[in-house]
Amino acid sequence: MMESIAERVDGDTIYRILSERLNISWRNYVALVALNRGSGPFSVLVGIILSQNTSDRNSIEAYRSLKARVGDRLEDILRTDTREIEAAIRRAGMWRQKAATIKRAAEAIARMGGEDYLLREDPWRLREFLLSIEGIGYKTADVFLSVVRKAPVFAIDTHAMRIAIRWRLISRKNYQEASQALLRFFGGERAEQAHRLLIALGRDYCRARNPRCGECPVRDYCPSSGAYG
Repeated sequence: MMESIAERVDGDTIYRILSERLNISWRNYVALVALNRGSGPFSVLVGIILSQNTSDRNSIEAYRSLKARVGDRLEDILRTDTREIEAAIRRAGMWRQKAATIKRAAEAIARMGGEDYLLREDPWRLREFLLSIEGIGYKTADVFLSVVRKAPVFAIDTHAMRIAIRWRLISRKNYQEASQALLRFFGGERAEQAHRLLIALGRDYCRARNPRCGECPVRDYCPSSGAYG
């Protein structure tokens, strides 16, 4: 098997190259928009749920619509009919499923004592709690833990999964394997920012189709690049 990127270069070097070459702004990521413009940790969770299976652009528009029409606080969602939530978040796609998930999450968090639970609970028990809510999977839970609790987890989206495979850090699509491999490579203290850097790398260079390998900032180290030798 061809050697992985980790056998050629360390994560610190790749992180530095990506940080220098890629321009990322919190305004382009719904979780960070909700963190900076929302009402608290529950707002961030709502934003992440809205981002499932759609672009950040669509999820940001849906989040802003929800905030304007319904509100993004826990109490706002609890007192709002699910159909009103659906109408507010249509831009995110899959609005019925997402509205139901947002409502279920609000009710589950309320049963745990309210929004403060998201900040005081042990991160790993909180992860299990979030995963127990229908409609919340590994990525949603891990993005929340990374952004809000600064926990050492590496959230995996389609870009990170594709890059982990092309970098030969993993051999197949497996969330837990990809998460652990990228966490080891970049380190827990850099996981949140490295996650966003990989999103930017995947969008701009390491595309699913017609990847721009010749222009990629880490082409000299990537096992899937022709420059790797």
